[in-house]
Amino acid sequence: MIQSILLAIDMSPSGKVASQYAVDMARKLQGAVHVVYVTDSRLMELGFYGEDARPEMIETALRLKRESQEQLEAQGERLLASMKAEIEASGIECRSEMLSGVPAVRILDAAVDSDLIVMGRRGESAGLGDSKGLGEVVERVLRTAEQPVLLAGADFQDISRILLGFDGTKPAREAMVYAIELAQRLSLPVVAVSVHHDDAIARRRLSTVDHYAETHRIQIETEVRKGDPADVLLEMAQPGDLITIGAFGDGRIREWLLGSTTEAILRSAEQPVLLHR
Repeated sequence: MIQSILLAIDMSPSGKVASQYAVDMARKLQGAVHVVYVTDSRLMELGFYGEDARPEMIETALRLKRESQEQLEAQGERLLASMKAEIEASGIECRSEMLSGVPAVRILDAAVDSDLIVMGRRGESAGLGDSKGLGEVVERVLRTAEQPVLLAGADFQDISRILLGFDGTKPAREAMVYAIELAQRLSLPVVAVSVHHDDAIARRRLSTVDHYAETHRIQIETEVRKGDPADVLLEMAQPGDLITIGAFGDGRIREWLLGSTTEAILRSAEQPVLLHR
C-alpha cells in the first residue's frame, strides 16, 4: 500500500513539478511525505594538480569549492524549509532532511522506509544541451530502487486516468499492482494496453491484467495494438494520464539502453510516468 512518499527535490523546474505530484498524491492517499535535498559531495573533490602547483593555488581552489558547497547547502535549506511549510499547510505530515553524498545513493538510502519515490524527470544533472536528458541521478535511482518511482511530467496536471503498458514481464506485473491500487484508492479509470505483432500473445498477456483487476473489483479497458511500444503509448496518452510501465521493458530489465521503450517514453511524454524495476 502506498502510504509513505519520498520526495527528492532540487532547484530544477522539474523538481518543482515533482513536489506538486507528491503533495497531491499524499493528500489523496492520506499519506506522509519525507522530503530530501542532497548536495553532491563530489563537488568538493580536488582536481589533479602537478608537482609544480603552488600551495596558494590549491588553497584558492579549496576555498572556492568550500564556498560553493556552503552556498548550495544554504539554498537547499531554504528550499527544504519552504517545501516543508507548504506540505504541512496542506494538512500532510512531513519531515525534511538535508543530505550530502552521491545523490542517487543518498536518495535510495532515505527511501528505505518509503512506498514510493517521486522525482523530477530532468533534474539538475540532466545533460547540458539536451533538454530531454534524463540525468545520472534519475537513471541510477531507476536501476536500483526497490519501490516504484514516479517521474514528474513537464507540468502538473491532476491525474484522471491510468494508462498501463503491459508486456507480461515481472516489472510490468509489479507496475500493474500499483496501477490497480491507485485506481481503487483514487477512483480512477484504467486502460491497459499490450503491444505485440501477434494478437494472441497480446491478449494472453492482458488476461493477467483482467484477472487481477477482477479479483480487486476494478473494471478496466484493455487494448491490443501493433507497432513500437513507446510510440503506441505516447500516441494513446492523454492529458491527465499517469503512464505506468515496468521499467526497461521486455528483455531489458537490467539494462539502460538508448532507444529502449522506457527511455523513449521518459524523453517524450508530457505526462508523469510511474515505473517499477
